[in-house]
Amino acid sequence: MSIRKRAIVILTMFAFFYALLELGMNWDPSQCLNSPAWMRNLFNSTISLYFYRVIYDGLFLSIVYSITGKLISWETLWYFIYASTVEDIFYWVIGSEVPRQWAWFYPVIYGIPIDDIIGIILLVVLKNKIRK
Repeated sequence: MSIRKRAIVILTMFAFFYALLELGMNWDPSQCLNSPAWMRNLFNSTISLYFYRVIYDGLFLSIVYSITGKLISWETLWYFIYASTVEDIFYWVIGSEVPRQWAWFYPVIYGIPIDDIIGIILLVVLKNKIRK
């Protein structure tokens, strides 16, 4: 197993386009007048937050799975962390914003997203594990 350049290019492009998409969308069906009535009634801001995470993780795991062919492996985890960390960086750079905490699971200290720092550390640790 090794980290493949082709996979990095694919995931970087995916992360870039996803960041563009994310910047222009309202991910809370309860607040979007174009959402079907059943979604506006079913979702509230809290449920929408977790619904978004499920959609996000599902999309990112789908693209990673299509690259690795494995649902659970160190390589799959590495690519997933890589794609979501790069997407996050693209999101803040393209949006020209200083990162802010928008959910309890997205801590930001002094404009630095803690999960991105953890992601970068995990990328280094997992890359060494994948090489072995």
